Amino acid sequence: MADILIVDDDRVICDILTKMMDKLGHESRSALTGKEGVELAKNGRFDIVFLDVNLPDANGLDLIKIIKTAPSSPEIIIITGDSDPDGAEMAINSGAWNYLGKPFLRQELNLQVSRALQFRKEKGNVSSPGILKRNGIIGESEEIRSCLDQISVAAYSDTNVLIFGDSGTGKGLFAKTIHLNSSRSEKNFVIVDCSAINEAIVESMLYGHKKGAFPGALENRTGLIKLADNGTLFLDEVSELPMQVQSSLLRVMEGLTFTPAGGKTEEKCNFRVIASTSKDLDQLSDQGEFRKDLLFRLKGICIDLPPLFRMQGDTIKIALHYIDRYCKKYGIDSKGISPEFLDILSSYEWPGNIRELTSAMDKAVASAKNEPTLYSIHLPSYVRAKVIKQSFMPNPENKKKPSDDYENGNFPMLNQLLTTTEKEYLSELISYTRHNVKEACDIAGISKSKMYSKLKQYNIS
Repeated sequence: MADILIVDDDRVICDILTKMMDKLGHESRSALTGKEGVELAKNGRFDIVFLDVNLPDANGLDLIKIIKTAPSSPEIIIITGDSDPDGAEMAINSGAWNYLGKPFLRQELNLQVSRALQFRKEKGNVSSPGILKRNGIIGESEEIRSCLDQISVAAYSDTNVLIFGDSGTGKGLFAKTIHLNSSRSEKNFVIVDCSAINEAIVESMLYGHKKGAFPGALENRTGLIKLADNGTLFLDEVSELPMQVQSSLLRVMEGLTFTPAGGKTEEKCNFRVIASTSKDLDQLSDQGEFRKDLLFRLKGICIDLPPLFRMQGDTIKIALHYIDRYCKKYGIDSKGISPEFLDILSSYEWPGNIRELTSAMDKAVASAKNEPTLYSIHLPSYVRAKVIKQSFMPNPENKKKPSDDYENGNFPMLNQLLTTTEKEYLSELISYTRHNVKEACDIAGISKSKMYSKLKQYNIS
């Protein structure tokens, strides 16, 4: 017997699913709103959650990752009357078990339930890889916990990993954490800074060379690929790799053999690749600026790191950790923290993410020196100035609402209203995601081609 949660605002659908699950011998509970569904999921031990998309208080697709963080980590089956291909793609990428359209077939639904429960049973019999070594990763937000789950999967596997994230989100830290928790942890973690590669010597740097291979090659040199033998090769900002190197690297990754410059025989090398990027590699590959076949090879496990402003509640935890670290670094006593200092930390958006936050904490501790308490004055002035400026800006919630005009009979043309609303929505969305089109598509639930078409239509940069 399994425990089933049904989240749908249609009581008829809830009743139908309850009766179907009852015939299969399962217990069911229902929720008519997203809020109620999330509360039940967090406080219950459900195996499967049937989740509608169009809820009165939420988009079901936005709730998938939240519900997946519940203690029982239930399998989620989306049931919706909107058979949207982009929505289906978003649901699966968010971790849903499946995406079914209404009306659904009884046989198909029963089959999905059966397979999901079989998966959970077999998953429970698989030995656990053990406690994850966090390696300095701080935070307990839903976003971080989701990333840690993916790290655990990546560490237990030996497939390649591609880490997405804005500059300063800690892609290198997450890559090293995967390595330290993997079966390769006793071997080298070799970093290749792709953005700083010199094309003239890159082949020698990666594959090494033999003495006399070229003028100046006075002795044999071991390349980074060989240094990563039985370990991990971390390609930081892989989008910056020259096309010629992409081609040769793909051959090496596929055959796990290479030939040093000036060498006559191939050498074997068993290495795992973890790559990171702050750019949209799918878009670059569509533009012919990144090899599609290499991208497919890198996309074994994909981890998308959240920007700091989305890690609700973690900013303070991370700041306190680094304050303590810098106090020890400078050999001074621990600091007290004033309320206004914490207010500034919480109000500032940290566009430079964790890298910017840690730098600001270093500056604050150094400014305070032996003073016992950190005040907002110790923070970088540009951080304080930005927060204070925002406090004097008009509150969008105080803007005049269209309904104010409607009461006076001033109705705009419907097409005009829809166009204006859509343009404002897209402008705010692109600003919110800091021009990350992939993230904007995920939030809006539309394809990249449709998003680019809309941005072009409204001349949104």
